[in-house]
Amino acid sequence: MEKDIIDLNLNGRVFRLKRSTFLRLPNTSLEHGEDIHGEVYMERHADSFDAILWYYTNGELHMPNSICPAVFKKELEFWSVEPNKLSQCCYIKYLSFFEDQKLLKTFQEDEKKSTGMGKSVKTGRSKLGKCPSKVWRILDEPSSSVAAKIYVAMSAFVILMSIFVLCVSTHPAFQRELKDDELEAFYSSEPEKLQLFKGLRNTNLKTSNSNENKVLPVPQVKVVHHNDTVASDPENSTAGLLPPNTVARFRYLDYLDYAMVTFFGIELVIRITFSPKKSKFFSSLLNIIDVIALSSEVSTMIVEYIFPKEKYTKFSALDIVECIQIARVFRLFRLVKNFIGFRILVYSVRASLKNMLLMIFNLLVAALIFSSIVFYSDRASFQSIPDAIWWSIVTMTTVGYGDSYPKNIPGRFLGCLCAISGIFVIAVSIPVLVNNYVLFTGFANLPINRNSEGLSSLLRYEFDSRKEKKRSQETEPMTSVQNMR
Repeated sequence: MEKDIIDLNLNGRVFRLKRSTFLRLPNTSLEHGEDIHGEVYMERHADSFDAILWYYTNGELHMPNSICPAVFKKELEFWSVEPNKLSQCCYIKYLSFFEDQKLLKTFQEDEKKSTGMGKSVKTGRSKLGKCPSKVWRILDEPSSSVAAKIYVAMSAFVILMSIFVLCVSTHPAFQRELKDDELEAFYSSEPEKLQLFKGLRNTNLKTSNSNENKVLPVPQVKVVHHNDTVASDPENSTAGLLPPNTVARFRYLDYLDYAMVTFFGIELVIRITFSPKKSKFFSSLLNIIDVIALSSEVSTMIVEYIFPKEKYTKFSALDIVECIQIARVFRLFRLVKNFIGFRILVYSVRASLKNMLLMIFNLLVAALIFSSIVFYSDRASFQSIPDAIWWSIVTMTTVGYGDSYPKNIPGRFLGCLCAISGIFVIAVSIPVLVNNYVLFTGFANLPINRNSEGLSSLLRYEFDSRKEKKRSQETEPMTSVQNMR
């Protein structure tokens, strides 16, 4: 009876198997497997073998919760078991683990590329040879030195000031009527009107000089800008000559703009000069945004200098160029690109892009269905199907502006279904983005992974760390004795 039993020892854990069961296992039935007696020792994972043995004896394969799927995969390969033999309850968990590993590998590779650009600079032994690397670290790695932190703080201040100037320049509180020199520049392209303007200005000056001892009411000029009334400047002798639809911002905002454009221009030149890889620099989206923002600002200033009328006219062809200046807002991303939280958010969106596109597609399909039905159900509330599409998208995204809505009973019933379906579409897709964000956040907080260096490097690291620990323990008693003496 003992001849029919074989003891299989896996790293100290013994499994007593029938000979017939043992011979069914791959990598154990040798050429003379029938002659095997006693105990067979193998260096394999014992806990994984429990599940594999159950598969060979009962035909069901389950992955234990206490085992890493990566370890279980190696054991399946050794025992010649296909992963698709796993039961459905475990196969989903098995696949999701390796899908997450693919995402994490991509995240790790991108992190190495993004953080290793400054380290790739070839430096010489002299101080002059190390200068490009030091300058680039200051520009691209905020935590590398005190100078880098100062530069980041200064750059952040200038970027925020640039955005502040862009925003307040459109507010009536930071706008005024045109001065005499600005009005003269405004009419410079029209000689007839310029002569008329100068004549009226001289007339106003004579009138003001003759009535200088009289108390005259201050004239009011209404500037067509958000229906606001702007008081005229008493010192402006041509206050009544202000053309319609013209406005000028305070001049200190212009000076701030000039200073910031100079700063960004010098910064861009320095970054291009000291960039270790010019091709990578110009292929970066953030650097392209910098170039576009700076180009739009410089071109706007040039056009305003050549054509002053475009500068002071509220609605002109220059608005198209000025609209591009919104790119200066995207400079904020260059400040936060070195923060791990921002990069995690970018990787999470990138990893969830397919699911988000699927969500948008489902949202549009549902919007088309509900808008078509509600348009024919309540034609008094919607002028066209595009108007109904706007209502359905606003309703499904739970925004609800209330500018258009169905009024009869069938339309309101469809509105309820539209809102509920929108919640379902969004609720199913958004958790994918959240899960990826949590996954990347957890991975970013892990210490350096040394397993990727290979087994020999791992053993060498472990040996050196133990040797260093032993050496420190030996020196501690000697130090204590010397202190006592």
